[in-house]
Amino acid sequence: MEIALLGYGNMGQRIQVLAEKENHSVPVILDIENNISGSGMTRPVFEHIDVAIDFSHPAAVQTHIQKLLELGIPAVIGTTGWLEEPAAVSKLCKQYEGRLLYGSNFSLGVQLFIKLVARAGELFGKSALFDAALHEVHHTRKADAPSGTAKTLAGVWLEAAGSSKKPVFQVPEKQEINKNDFLMTSQRLGSVYGEHQLRINSLYDDIMITHQARSRDAFAAGSLKAASWLVRQEPGFYMIEDVIEEVLRV
Repeated sequence: MEIALLGYGNMGQRIQVLAEKENHSVPVILDIENNISGSGMTRPVFEHIDVAIDFSHPAAVQTHIQKLLELGIPAVIGTTGWLEEPAAVSKLCKQYEGRLLYGSNFSLGVQLFIKLVARAGELFGKSALFDAALHEVHHTRKADAPSGTAKTLAGVWLEAAGSSKKPVFQVPEKQEINKNDFLMTSQRLGSVYGEHQLRINSLYDDIMITHQARSRDAFAAGSLKAASWLVRQEPGFYMIEDVIEEVLRV
């Protein structure tokens, strides 16, 4: 594949390295210096590009999506903290007959971890004996909090548990915790690649389910698998879960 990278931070650099190891080419790299407000995304630049992978900044994603759909370039979006109206994105894909795939986390291990959290929700979440909360840790350069993965995990737990609780970020400092809230907390520390922990507690038990990323390569490799998958699909708005169903057969 001929790949365009949008965003050339640590993730973009690892994607380039792994892509070239897999005999893909990365002829286009656009970052803040050469793509202000999408100015670098022109038809001549993208003439031979098969797919774009975006790990840029939440504030830039909507502009990037609009440009890529106009250019007819399939896009894998790994940037989090921007997706508020999935229906609007789906409508754009339909309007331009474009292909777009979004994932809050491209690690295949994390996707299986999400399924594990769903199963835990079925087993523990339906009982009043158990309470649960979610904590995540990332590096100090991460632009959003809580992480997109944390939001996904919270939604998966609550749905599996059949709970009417509302996901709430952070613990109130000077008031009693609302029993109708599902609490999410975040920590930003050094160069932590990503850690998510679901903690389930009762009077008699303390159960912790944790995923720790060992490097950025898990996310980079997953985004490349997603890109290879997307270029073979019909126009539409896809999620990483669609890729996982085919790649891992789960």
